[in-house]
Amino acid sequence: MPDQSVPSPNFFSAGFGDIPVQDMRKESRYLVNWRVAIVYSETEERLSFRGRAFDISASGLSLHSDFSLPVSDRVTVLISIPPSSAGQRPKILEVKSRVVYTVLSSEFNTFRTGIQFVDFKNEGKTQLKQILAGRVPAPVAVKPE
Repeated sequence: MPDQSVPSPNFFSAGFGDIPVQDMRKESRYLVNWRVAIVYSETEERLSFRGRAFDISASGLSLHSDFSLPVSDRVTVLISIPPSSAGQRPKILEVKSRVVYTVLSSEFNTFRTGIQFVDFKNEGKTQLKQILAGRVPAPVAVKPE
């Protein structure tokens, strides 16, 4: 039987039989509950899927959705950032991205998908960094030895 031990604190459980998945993001993660749309713009039908981002960094996000997205797919991600005060509209960031992983999350009966940001539209990356700078980073889970 292969060794499924976690070799470093940069690994987390994929929620799929405790198979370790390496966390590739170098930036701090921030816990969110933001609406996200995934758009396949290079298909004839321009398919789109909805989900909710539950953590985000400047280089990617994890989301829950009802759909299993194929790894390595190129997609456009539309992130709806809630307004900071009443009466304002949500800010929408558009990012060309790549699907890094999709696993079934038994905890939520949905798929958990990892998205890597490739190219932000306009000043999207700067805007995201400014929004995240005002938040407290999520604690880093360290698996006990």
